[in-house]
Amino acid sequence: MSVTTGFKCVDFRQFYMPYGQSEVKPTRKGIALRLAEWDQMKKVMDLIDSAYPTLANALPCYLGGDHQNQLAALDCRECYPFTIE
Repeated sequence: MSVTTGFKCVDFRQFYMPYGQSEVKPTRKGIALRLAEWDQMKKVMDLIDSAYPTLANALPCYLGGDHQNQLAALDCRECYPFTIE
Protein backbone atom coordinates (compact mmCIF):
# COMPACT_ATOMS: atom_id res chain seq x y z
CA MET A 1 0.00 0.00 0.00
CA SER A 2 1.26 3.48 -0.75
CA VAL A 3 0.03 7.04 -0.63
CA THR A 4 0.94 8.83 -3.82
CA THR A 5 2.10 12.42 -4.01
CA GLY A 6 0.98 13.16 -7.57
CA PHE A 7 -2.60 12.02 -7.04
CA LYS A 8 -4.53 12.22 -3.80
CA CYS A 9 -5.26 8.52 -3.35
CA VAL A 10 -4.35 5.41 -1.40
CA ASP A 11 -2.95 2.74 -3.70
CA PHE A 12 -3.28 -0.96 -2.84
CA ARG A 13 -1.11 -2.76 -5.33
CA GLN A 14 1.02 -5.84 -5.71
CA PHE A 15 4.68 -5.05 -6.33
CA TYR A 16 7.52 -7.16 -7.72
CA MET A 17 11.30 -6.97 -7.97
CA PRO A 18 12.45 -7.19 -11.61
CA TYR A 19 15.32 -9.60 -12.19
CA GLY A 20 18.65 -7.84 -11.96
CA GLN A 21 17.22 -4.61 -10.56
CA SER A 22 17.12 -3.19 -7.05
CA GLU A 23 13.91 -1.15 -7.20
CA VAL A 24 10.44 -2.66 -6.80
CA LYS A 25 7.89 -1.97 -9.53
CA PRO A 26 4.08 -1.94 -9.30
CA THR A 27 1.97 -4.52 -11.12
CA ARG A 28 -1.44 -3.98 -12.66
CA LYS A 29 -3.00 -5.97 -9.81
CA GLY A 30 -4.44 -3.49 -7.39
CA ILE A 31 -6.78 -0.62 -6.78
CA ALA A 32 -6.38 3.09 -6.09
CA LEU A 33 -8.93 4.69 -3.78
CA ARG A 34 -9.65 8.40 -3.67
CA LEU A 35 -9.42 9.84 -0.16
CA ALA A 36 -13.22 9.91 0.26
CA GLU A 37 -13.39 6.25 -0.83
CA TRP A 38 -10.59 5.41 1.62
CA ASP A 39 -12.55 7.05 4.47
CA GLN A 40 -15.63 5.03 3.51
CA MET A 41 -13.60 1.82 3.35
CA LYS A 42 -12.19 2.42 6.85
CA LYS A 43 -15.75 2.74 8.17
CA VAL A 44 -16.79 -0.48 6.46
CA MET A 45 -13.71 -2.30 7.78
CA ASP A 46 -14.69 -1.33 11.34
CA LEU A 47 -18.17 -2.73 10.76
CA ILE A 48 -16.77 -5.98 9.35
CA ASP A 49 -14.30 -6.33 12.24
CA SER A 50 -17.09 -5.92 14.81
CA ALA A 51 -19.46 -8.30 12.98
CA TYR A 52 -16.80 -10.97 12.32
CA PRO A 53 -14.16 -10.88 15.07
CA THR A 54 -12.45 -14.02 13.74
CA LEU A 55 -11.61 -12.09 10.55
CA ALA A 56 -10.25 -9.18 12.58
CA ASN A 57 -7.84 -11.58 14.32
CA ALA A 58 -6.84 -13.54 11.21
CA LEU A 59 -3.18 -13.81 10.30
CA PRO A 60 -1.72 -14.21 6.82
CA CYS A 61 -0.68 -17.75 5.99
CA TYR A 62 3.03 -16.90 5.90
CA LEU A 63 2.94 -16.11 9.63
CA GLY A 64 1.64 -19.60 10.40
CA GLY A 65 3.66 -22.60 11.46
CA ASP A 66 3.51 -24.22 8.03
CA HIS A 67 5.84 -21.63 6.45
CA GLN A 68 8.83 -22.33 8.68
CA ASN A 69 10.98 -23.56 5.81
CA GLN A 70 11.11 -23.03 2.07
CA LEU A 71 9.66 -26.41 1.07
CA ALA A 72 6.70 -26.01 3.39
CA ALA A 73 6.09 -22.50 2.08
CA LEU A 74 6.17 -23.77 -1.51
CA ASP A 75 3.39 -26.24 -0.63
CA CYS A 76 1.08 -23.42 0.46
CA ARG A 77 -1.91 -23.26 -1.91
CA GLU A 78 -2.63 -19.67 -0.95
CA CYS A 79 0.86 -18.43 -1.82
CA TYR A 80 1.34 -20.74 -4.81
CA PRO A 81 -2.14 -21.60 -6.17
CA PHE A 82 -0.92 -22.83 -9.57
CA THR A 83 1.54 -25.52 -8.51
CA ILE A 84 1.22 -28.90 -10.18
CA GLU A 85 0.71 -31.97 -8.05
